[in-house]
Amino acid sequence: MLDITVTGNHREIGLAVGQQAAAQVTGSINFYRILFKAFNDLEWTTVREQTTRFQPFLKAKFPRYYEEIEGIAEGAKADLLDVLALNIRTEIAFGLFDETSRRPMAIEGVVDGCTTLGWKTPGGSTFLAQNWDWKSKQKPNLIILRVNPKGVPGMDFPSFQMITEAGIIGKIGFNEHGVGCLLNGIRAMGVDSERMPIHFALRTILESKTKREALDKIESVGLAGSSHILLGDSTGPTGLECTSIGFQELPADDLGRVVHANNLILKHEGVFEPLWLEDSPKRTARLQELATKEVGEKASFESLLELFKDEQNFPASINRRQHGNNDSNTLFNVVYDITKKRGIISIGRPTEIEEQIEIGF
Repeated sequence: MLDITVTGNHREIGLAVGQQAAAQVTGSINFYRILFKAFNDLEWTTVREQTTRFQPFLKAKFPRYYEEIEGIAEGAKADLLDVLALNIRTEIAFGLFDETSRRPMAIEGVVDGCTTLGWKTPGGSTFLAQNWDWKSKQKPNLIILRVNPKGVPGMDFPSFQMITEAGIIGKIGFNEHGVGCLLNGIRAMGVDSERMPIHFALRTILESKTKREALDKIESVGLAGSSHILLGDSTGPTGLECTSIGFQELPADDLGRVVHANNLILKHEGVFEPLWLEDSPKRTARLQELATKEVGEKASFESLLELFKDEQNFPASINRRQHGNNDSNTLFNVVYDITKKRGIISIGRPTEIEEQIEIGF
């Protein structure tokens, strides 16, 4: 997997990423061009039109992120709107659909099934762990980014490391302060182009010194679309269920855990969320069953990875597998000990690991 280390201000970071990951950025654009047509029946011209709705607000409210996206586009020799569309891909993929679309998605149509766990374990460490499930054709466009922000006047941003889809500026990782984040897709109707896109929120977390600071920044602006963000620091994990009209914080349970999949758990008044993946509540319940007090007392990279090998309800299991016409798989697993600021990224299904990459500080 392409592993890039970059240093500089936001534009310089974007330019370096675009230059070094040009093929993967182009691959991401091509992948989503096909996905949006298949999943949302949106032509790429329509996707670009939707993106222009966000453009003035994002440029004015988040100028550094916008400059980084400009840098990526320049470095990769890609169109700016195409790269910007990648960074609002969650809002487009999960927020734009017809209200008559109430039927649960069959296994052949599944495109996402991520399962996440945040855990303040008895030993004192906060772990963030996840299986990231997505279309197999996007796998070649995943990259590791190790970012050292420098030269931003009046600002002191932390270094951070993450795995991301090339072209997207915020994803699944943690920073030098031990603040980290995971992501679950949620399919709830509604998009607000004058709120923060989900992937901008993930980047905001990675640029924060504490979990509470990150939550306050995100909640002060609001989220443009629906998702569940699981974030944490040495104090423990917190889930943030987001929609285009509001959000709810999900605290850790009595065992110090936050477990989530692809449906809203808390009550969100006025939000239309058709049951998208029938297996989502099953995966949440199964991971809660597996993540016992005894496992927590002996928590390690190896023991938490073991939880994500589970194949109950296969192929729509925690450890997902391509089946029939469905080309979704678990593409990678992460286990991050953000208290010790060390993480292991396992590429491939947890039972079929192709490569392991260590990140940390």
